[in-house]
Amino acid sequence: MNILKSNLPPEISISLLMITVMVAFSAIFQLPIVYPTGERAAFVGIHYLYPLMGVGVWGAFAFYGQRRAIARTFLIALPCYVVVLFVYFNIKLWIPHINPYLFDEFYWEIDQKFRPLVEICMVLRRSMAVFIPYEANFYMIGYIAMFYGSFCYHAFRTPDKFSELVIAALLLQGLGTLAYLVAPAIGPFIYEAGLNPMVTAGQHSMLDFYNQSVAEGPIWLARNGGKAFTVGLAAMPSLHSAAAFLFLSFAWKHGRILVPLYAFITFFIFVTAVATRWHYLIDVPIGVLIAWVSVKGAERLSRTPSMETATLSRPLAELPA
Repeated sequence: MNILKSNLPPEISISLLMITVMVAFSAIFQLPIVYPTGERAAFVGIHYLYPLMGVGVWGAFAFYGQRRAIARTFLIALPCYVVVLFVYFNIKLWIPHINPYLFDEFYWEIDQKFRPLVEICMVLRRSMAVFIPYEANFYMIGYIAMFYGSFCYHAFRTPDKFSELVIAALLLQGLGTLAYLVAPAIGPFIYEAGLNPMVTAGQHSMLDFYNQSVAEGPIWLARNGGKAFTVGLAAMPSLHSAAAFLFLSFAWKHGRILVPLYAFITFFIFVTAVATRWHYLIDVPIGVLIAWVSVKGAERLSRTPSMETATLSRPLAELPA
């Protein structure tokens, strides 16, 4: 908490705190810090980093005559998000070694008590297959569109809120990472197959890696973690649902033109998360709660209005190099 109360920008403070947590877990549990290799590195870039890089390129052309706060946030956002994602994927691989207790049975019982909701998600996803085929992977494409669209829109239409959005996204990723460790679960696909056969095949491939990691331990993980950097299994909470809700709530406050599209994508992600059996029902509202906490936390950690106004009101040419 001392890091968050320092004079460092909140984005850097959050990143440093997450690195500290990762190093502590690695030392305490003797777990290897692994780096993505090959196609895993490309996957991370395409799905998470390229959107921010795109915003950065656009921002480079807008620096002249723009506000200093935007330039500063562009330069800080990308490396901080890289750091937090690096921690996220490592800890996700470490979950069974840090907390080996699984809560799948408990979450499955909740699904059975509210089975009509699961069936409704199945029916809704089947009905949407007419215009969004299973193989389209709109679950991920829609998420990327919200991610990319939000950073682009708020960077250029509401620049005074851009830093707050970055902080909220970093908080969500950090809090979500730690939430995985509280009451971990693999996912309901271990009990029943979801609607998408391609997703089901991927789920069982990831489960094989998970089981091998548990059986062989940290030494095996050190040898194989790099090529499977993004395949850590964690159902609780649903961070795709959390991020979708975060971007939707931010659009509701600061970019109403985005709301109709974002509302549909968020609804689709909620439904698909359950229908593909990546997630139990309870994973979605817990993800939404984390998003809400992240938004509120970002509001508190953002620069004060007076400081922001003073900085934004000064043209770039008047500022020291």
